Amino acid sequence: MIRVVLTCLLAVAIAGVAFPAADAARADATTVKIGTMADELAHASATLATTEDPTPAGVAGAQRHIVLTVPSGSWRAAGVSRLSIRGGDGVELTATTSSGPTVVRRVGGPRVRVVGERLVLGPGQHRLKLTLASDTDGSVVVIAPAHADSSVA
Repeated sequence: MIRVVLTCLLAVAIAGVAFPAADAARADATTVKIGTMADELAHASATLATTEDPTPAGVAGAQRHIVLTVPSGSWRAAGVSRLSIRGGDGVELTATTSSGPTVVRRVGGPRVRVVGERLVLGPGQHRLKLTLASDTDGSVVVIAPAHADSSVA
């Protein structure tokens, strides 16, 4: 009987140590994923801005399409309940994880404007359209949701 009690106590102690470590590893994996998405978006914006010329207002500019997969949660990564994309001099991704912590990643690059000031995405796959435009301050990459009939390049 004592062996059973000691075995149960040992199992509870091990679980008490293992579960927080697993949660920390999942949070770290999500942080890396958000950073990778920010890098991909910044790279696509920079490539578009450096390889194409902006068009005058009212004329469709050069475009790129990108697919972002917002983690929904698994044994390897914490779920993201909301991902916000903001522009500026580069891009900023802010992810609110389902476990509570917020992850913010900012990557510099060309001037970026997001349709509607910020774009909010939930878990799953999202297709975005990047368009090179021109305004009074020069060229700007505009990020908007891509329509379902758009092709991904």
